[in-house]
Amino acid sequence: MTKKRRHSTQASQKPQQAPKPRWPQLAILGGVALLVAAILVLKNRPAGPPTMAKSGPQATATLPEAVGQTEATAELESVSSGAAATDPAAQGAALPGELPEAQLDRLVIAGQPTLAFFHSNNCVQCIKMMDVVEQVYPEFKDSVALVDVNVYDEANARLLQRAQIRAIPTQIFFDRSGQGSAIMGAMTPDQFREQMRTLAGGQ
Repeated sequence: MTKKRRHSTQASQKPQQAPKPRWPQLAILGGVALLVAAILVLKNRPAGPPTMAKSGPQATATLPEAVGQTEATAELESVSSGAAATDPAAQGAALPGELPEAQLDRLVIAGQPTLAFFHSNNCVQCIKMMDVVEQVYPEFKDSVALVDVNVYDEANARLLQRAQIRAIPTQIFFDRSGQGSAIMGAMTPDQFREQMRTLAGGQ
């Protein structure tokens, strides 16, 4: 008698393979996300301090948008219409606790001829221009206001962006209509005096 072999009714099953890890794909996605985040951070980061102008005054350029063309607040209106408006020297001086940006806005809104002087305290050209301003400006202090702006003071960062300062020293001469004309680099006393005379109205 022959023995019958019993066949298993269950189909033979192959052992299932473990899923392949997705670490390479996740690493790539993570890298892309970090790259996008870095680009966004760098794009929104404020520009660093401006470069220093190496030579003398360069071509005069009219700013595309004059600094100070903002709406006057009640406080600014009261300052321009009060006692300070009758005294050009007092009108030009910074008010207690007033930042250069607010001072410049106030003066331009009031139609006061104004020199905005952007500089640092340690670059060679800036020091030369500071000496020129100290020497010549007293002749015009009663007719032209002076706004002194240290470019390395963080409180002035927004003003640097608004004025589009790219090099120092930079002098921006604002006339009575609020239009600004910028000159980059140190000026000679005669060059500076001529610009101030024109700004003051032919004094």
